[in-house]
Amino acid sequence: MLDDQVAFPTLDASEIAAIDALGARRSVSVGEYLYREGDARYDFYVVVSGAVEIVVQADGAERLVARFGPGQFLGELNLLSGQRVYVSARVVEPSVVIDVPGAALRELFAARPKLADTILAAFLARRARLMKDAATAIRLVGSRFSPDSLRLREYLARNRIPHEFMDADRDARVERLLRDLAVAPADIPVVIALGVVHRNPTSSVLWFRPRSSGPD
Repeated sequence: MLDDQVAFPTLDASEIAAIDALGARRSVSVGEYLYREGDARYDFYVVVSGAVEIVVQADGAERLVARFGPGQFLGELNLLSGQRVYVSARVVEPSVVIDVPGAALRELFAARPKLADTILAAFLARRARLMKDAATAIRLVGSRFSPDSLRLREYLARNRIPHEFMDADRDARVERLLRDLAVAPADIPVVIALGVVHRNPTSSVLWFRPRSSGPD
């Protein structure tokens, strides 16, 4: 219960007013997406009314990760790190949201440190959950005996990127997955993200690489 309070806090009227002064209110319709998996960047959103669900693609279907209602805000660590988005935010009720661009969010952090602490704590808690809940967004297929597979696993873990490792030597799903994707066993390790297959990639070409990362 305490973890939920950290990850999904409800802002009070004064906090919403401070955010309102830096953002813009807009109405959004059912079925609209505020952002989608794979987007290079997105804004910080506070739900004023209505509801928004966070979903992730899992084996061709959307799976619910979280739901946000009035007074709650969307976003997690990639909003600050520059990593691409691992989940989608879908409007499920007619809603009004406050849209806060990244520059305005940084201004808010400087002006309201206590509110910044609340938002950052939520972002950290959400990333911890996404390591499990959004694992299917990125799949690494490889062998636990392969140095290249180990390199990619270390990169994903070091950058706290949600992912699922599928061991070609043990996981019965691998053969069918590779066949469906027309990937030869000799091509592994492969990283599968949003339907795109990266064959034995370097971390520098992975689409979810943070802008501020150092050498591979």
